[in-house]
Amino acid sequence: MYGNSNSGFGKNSSRFGKDKPEDEMASVALQEATDWLDELMDREFSGRGDKEYLIRHRISKNSGVPERYLYRLQYQAKEMKDVAGEYYRRLRLYYESACQRNEAAADRYKDERLGMRGHHEKVDEKSASAGMGMDPSQN
Repeated sequence: MYGNSNSGFGKNSSRFGKDKPEDEMASVALQEATDWLDELMDREFSGRGDKEYLIRHRISKNSGVPERYLYRLQYQAKEMKDVAGEYYRRLRLYYESACQRNEAAADRYKDERLGMRGHHEKVDEKSASAGMGMDPSQN
């Protein structure tokens, strides 16, 4: 009588604005956290001699998520039901800051590239006019 699921007042009832069951929402958060960790592991990789435990250590130090939790996310996520909210938040913030740093570096590279292109075009114009038999002092 107390566990009657026909009452419509269960924790997964759509009457209270929940479109997805809590288990599905937890699995989405867990999947996001593992995806962020995979991306961060790829970004932190620094070459042939780099080991996974060293990469996890750097991510742990920079994000504030304990190494043992990162290991669980990497290798034991299938046994986990959900991700801890604090660690989810820290991973998300660290991932977002890594993306922002990457975008800023790309913008700096683009500015440098465009600046170099503009510089070379001016040099090319002078050398082209000089090659046409014109006096370079007239430019």
